[in-house]
Amino acid sequence: MATAKPAASAVTPTSVAVTVLHLQHTGHVLAALTRTTAAPTADVGELTGSTDFPLAEPGASGLVLVPADLLTAADLSAPPDILTAFWHWYVDVGVLPAPAPAPPRLEQVTGTVPTVQRDAGSLTVSSVGDSKAPVLALVHPAGQWGAGTTARLRILSFLDARGRAQLGGGAVTSTDEALVFVQGRPVARYAPAPVIN
Repeated sequence: MATAKPAASAVTPTSVAVTVLHLQHTGHVLAALTRTTAAPTADVGELTGSTDFPLAEPGASGLVLVPADLLTAADLSAPPDILTAFWHWYVDVGVLPAPAPAPPRLEQVTGTVPTVQRDAGSLTVSSVGDSKAPVLALVHPAGQWGAGTTARLRILSFLDARGRAQLGGGAVTSTDEALVFVQGRPVARYAPAPVIN
């Protein structure tokens, strides 16, 4: 006598096991992939296949090469949509330097995009309500496809008590562009205003 097979479950998994590639300083997730639970954590070199990670600029048509020493990998349990919208997540790295490392915790990127302005060779970053948050700026020439564009300056800092930081110390040129990461906020892209003749 044949037995009936149980009905297939229509339940969507609430989480998946993933390895995320993220910025050490701000936690922004730049890539995510599924893994087997038995697999050891991959290192950055295994994930990027090179020393730099090509990152597509939001709202632009170029790639910026993120130096591998700014990246780290972590194995986490995450919602399935992280695989298609990984840039909407960050690993909460806490306030650095931390007295003792806490287990990595995945959080959603929320709120408004920080504002970035250039003045006297520096970038002024403002993110209201983000006192002391880690900030990273990758200052680079105009992005390009193909081999990508190497960051000319990489600046790691923290916002002050008012949620502001001045970055670059006069070294940002009038033609430089930048990707600016503030922990917990969407990525900001800075580009100089076009010259109108």
